[in-house]
Amino acid sequence: MSDIQKLASEIADNGIDRVFGILGGGPSYTLLDALEKQNVETIITPFEGSAAVMAGAYGRMSGKPGVAFSIKGPGLANMLPGLAACKLEGLPIVSLAECYAPGTPATKAHKNMDHESMLKALTKSRHYLSNSQDQFGDLCAQAESEVPGPVHLELVTDGSNSVSQPVPVDSDTGSWDDLEVILNQSQRAIIIAGSYATRSNLSSFLNKLKIPVFSTAAAKGVVDETLSHAAGVYTGVGLHRVAESQLIERADLIVGIGLRHNEVLAVNNFPCASINLDSADESVFSGFGFKKNVSGDSQTFEQLFATLSSQSWGVDELVTIKTKLNEYMMGQGFLPANVFHGVQAYFSNNVRMILDTGYFCTIGEHACNIPKPDNYLSSGQGRYMGIGVPLAIGSAMYDATIPTAVAVGDGSVGMFLSDFNIAVTHKLPLLILFMTDGYYGSIYTRGIKDHLTDKPVRMARTSWVGVFQGMGINAERVENPSQLNDALKAWHTTQGPLFLEIPFELEPYQAMVSGIR
Repeated sequence: MSDIQKLASEIADNGIDRVFGILGGGPSYTLLDALEKQNVETIITPFEGSAAVMAGAYGRMSGKPGVAFSIKGPGLANMLPGLAACKLEGLPIVSLAECYAPGTPATKAHKNMDHESMLKALTKSRHYLSNSQDQFGDLCAQAESEVPGPVHLELVTDGSNSVSQPVPVDSDTGSWDDLEVILNQSQRAIIIAGSYATRSNLSSFLNKLKIPVFSTAAAKGVVDETLSHAAGVYTGVGLHRVAESQLIERADLIVGIGLRHNEVLAVNNFPCASINLDSADESVFSGFGFKKNVSGDSQTFEQLFATLSSQSWGVDELVTIKTKLNEYMMGQGFLPANVFHGVQAYFSNNVRMILDTGYFCTIGEHACNIPKPDNYLSSGQGRYMGIGVPLAIGSAMYDATIPTAVAVGDGSVGMFLSDFNIAVTHKLPLLILFMTDGYYGSIYTRGIKDHLTDKPVRMARTSWVGVFQGMGINAERVENPSQLNDALKAWHTTQGPLFLEIPFELEPYQAMVSGIR
């Protein structure tokens, strides 16, 4: 019996018949599948913080600790307000969260946050599933003991919590002279720009080059993506349809500009020489195998771009790759790529695109051509679900001269629902694109693969149109490009937000990312 199966059995044996939270694609999904077999019901909540309070109230009423669960990092961070409420109100709860093993290198720990520090002030104790000597009943007893409150269990499973050795920092600090030697030996350089390049205002330089220029998702738009040499988003996990998998293996030099491991989904050494320009501590960009790291300042950047301006390669091939990718995404039927293209075309690309987290974000990172950084926002580093709504409202409050379009999915539409009242009050030009397949689509991919239950990832597919209309927002359902265009034509941005409910079928929605990520 695995650790997860044992935990599920113990939860049921302790008389707990419901658990609350938001799952991920890792051990939490495995646990919920095992709990279903124990006749324990899963209640999916719009927000992890509310899950903790619900579980605490359930525990207070039932006389047995409630159970709330989340994913690692951002999910647990969202749960903290609920844990604080349970601590202050004396509500017994055992919280569960996916987590990385102690000592996991930062380069191998996407979404990793310091759980210990986050939980220290809010929980009575913290345990690891796979090395804890405590039974689940012991954790319940701790949660119930005077004064009742939260006890936390980290879902590191099956002995995988053994401490691994951090990846050593593998670059040498160099000077411009060192960098120049490497640059002069190169004929096929590629740039990958992180958000540091945005903050360093390097767009004017990057837009003039004639070599492939990638950005991280956090820096999307730092190179004008309507230009032929803009290569799109680099994630570290791009598959055969995207440029990163086809061009990087042909390059003889990778030039990172603030390329940091927290801005990509996976970190691996590059297959050719690589250098990085960054002003941050080297601990934030280890794992790429950079030969040299040079402190980025204005003079160094000017010298870098002056040297690279003489190179010209890969652009024709890049145009072909992007054309084929676009044809693939647009040819799958009315799916997110068609929506993004339709919105950007209608507003002649003078629209701010905000992407929440989900498969529609995977597509949007490649389908949306962003001309400048201010026209795009997302959770490119943390992949926080739900963050798109406050990002969109905040950016539209700052600049209402262009429309702001925010794409949200089944898991994120209700997380900050009341915040849309701000958009109504201020008559913000906010276009809400609710992309629904009725599931946590990107998480359910694992369920399909491993034959897990679909109950925890299946959303109640009721319409939100009436809800938004009740908030004073124009709202309608669109199911094809013509209806989308008609809805945009009828929208007067000065009158306030527009909500469009856009349904997709599960199978094509799952398939649309094939060969991309």
